[in-house]
Amino acid sequence: MTFDLYTQTAVDHFTRPRNVGRIDDADGVGRVDDRATDNLITIYVKLHGQRIAAARFRTLGCSACIAASSVATELVVGRPLGRAMRIDARAILAALGGLPADKVHCAELAARALSEALAGAKTLLSS
Repeated sequence: MTFDLYTQTAVDHFTRPRNVGRIDDADGVGRVDDRATDNLITIYVKLHGQRIAAARFRTLGCSACIAASSVATELVVGRPLGRAMRIDARAILAALGGLPADKVHCAELAARALSEALAGAKTLLSS
């Protein structure tokens, strides 16, 4: 792998990912299995009131997907659910300082998994 294609932030997140693991009593779980690229991302969120108290991820995939998942969890922790739901692939890419063009889909996959997890948490709050 050539690290010079990635920003220092992206390299840091895939060499030292944050929030790896699962939350057994998660309020929302999002899972994206992209068979075309052999990437599987699962994101778990736990609420405290209307805020994201914790977020964890498990990613089986390339380094860019690991970095995107790591950043996605960092972006949501502590945010109100409504604001967290606005985090998309562009926000993940911006937080990473970008990804190579052939890896942009990794931010999109992480954003989809995050969106599913947050939607599940929102549904739980509504019931």
